[in-house]
Amino acid sequence: MDGRVVGVVTRRDLLDPERPGAARVRELIRRLVAVVFEDNSLREAADHMVREEIGRLPVVSRSAPRKPIGMLTRSDLLAAHRRRLDETHVTEQSLSWWPPD
Repeated sequence: MDGRVVGVVTRRDLLDPERPGAARVRELIRRLVAVVFEDNSLREAADHMVREEIGRLPVVSRSAPRKPIGMLTRSDLLAAHRRRLDETHVTEQSLSWWPPD
C-alpha cells in the first residue's frame, strides 16, 4: 500500500458474531471512509461523527484526502469541550462578584 486510507474496521465489525474468525481485514470494510479535513472545526467534526454514527474520524488534508495525517476521536472532542467549559467557568467566577452583607 502507499499510505492511503482504504477503509476503517470498527470494534463492532471485529466482534460481529456473523463474521468468521478467519475473515480478511478487507472483508470487514463495509462502507466508504468518513474523514474530516484538518481545517474543519471541532463542531463540524462532531456533527459528522453524529451523522455517520461513528466515534473516530481519520484526519486528512484537502490536498491529499486519502492520506491520513491523524485520527480524531470522540474522547478528543470531549476533552476539547471540557477545556472550553473550564475556561468559561473560570471567566464566569471572576465576573460573578457578590457584595458582602
